[in-house]
Amino acid sequence: MPEALTFEQVTAGDLLKDFSYALPDGSLAAVVSSRQEENDLKVRLLLGLSAPDAGSVCVLGQELAGASEKTLIALRRRVAVLFPTGGLISNLKVWENLVLPLEYHFGYSQAEIEQRGMAALARVGYAGSLTELPWSLSLYQRRQVGLARAMLIEPELIVYNATLDGLSQGEQAAMIAAAVEFHRQSGQRSSLFMTPNQETVKDLPLDRRTPVKGSFTAHD
Repeated sequence: MPEALTFEQVTAGDLLKDFSYALPDGSLAAVVSSRQEENDLKVRLLLGLSAPDAGSVCVLGQELAGASEKTLIALRRRVAVLFPTGGLISNLKVWENLVLPLEYHFGYSQAEIEQRGMAALARVGYAGSLTELPWSLSLYQRRQVGLARAMLIEPELIVYNATLDGLSQGEQAAMIAAAVEFHRQSGQRSSLFMTPNQETVKDLPLDRRTPVKGSFTAHD
């Protein structure tokens, strides 16, 4: 089966030693690492923002070693990462953050951008202000907007980096529901949850759970 993401015997600094992992195309999976710093490093590696000391990283069929900046930029448009803080730009308002990728990478009219943006916010249940700066939002609201923005680019691979950590049970349940619905919308989309806390992913609808080189992993 083709794989959306592979780490093959990756060593990077003191955090990853001979780490291997494969995420099959179209799967919903969760990896629990020993600490959050490992997950942050894996995100940098899969985005091509850092290079491993040894081993290889392959994303959506593209080997990252030796890839040109042009290739990496094109690849990143096919991948969405939801960062722990939501990943919003601090000096842009909620709406500006949300529609930024549509304005830069797609040829939609302003009417289409507004329709798509509002629909994405509705999908994640965001009911806050559109004109506030990110600092005024709760952690959950920032992550809602981050997920809505990720939905707008229709990624082939979406990575949830500690997305469920630090939320109430109700917020976790709502975020899981939105993420799972988005995953199932496309049979080709791959979704990966990364966390240092196994409890936060216990309610994900996953069928198989197996250990991978010291990290807990679960696949749909």
